Amino acid sequence: MGVKRKFGALILTSVIVMSVVFWYTQQKPDSTEQVMNALWDTYDVQSYQIGDTDPVISIDVYDKNDIHEVEKYLKAKMSKDDLKHYEIVVFSRWS
Repeated sequence: MGVKRKFGALILTSVIVMSVVFWYTQQKPDSTEQVMNALWDTYDVQSYQIGDTDPVISIDVYDKNDIHEVEKYLKAKMSKDDLKHYEIVVFSRWS
């Protein structure tokens, strides 16, 4: 019975590991729109615009001290493909 129990535990562990690996590889990074909506909730953003024909994301923040933090946030949250595709411009008209 000890061999059957060990074999069953090995099979169960293998299935769990394969399920976790499959789930992890199927996750897609957040879309650009989702990241921008989360940015809106996280920082004091006045407006943003994602270019359709011109690959530029323009973000207007109220406080110029937030510019670096917003850039850092976007680099952490956006996919590598989006970061290569879009030029990100963060600015403040107010300060």
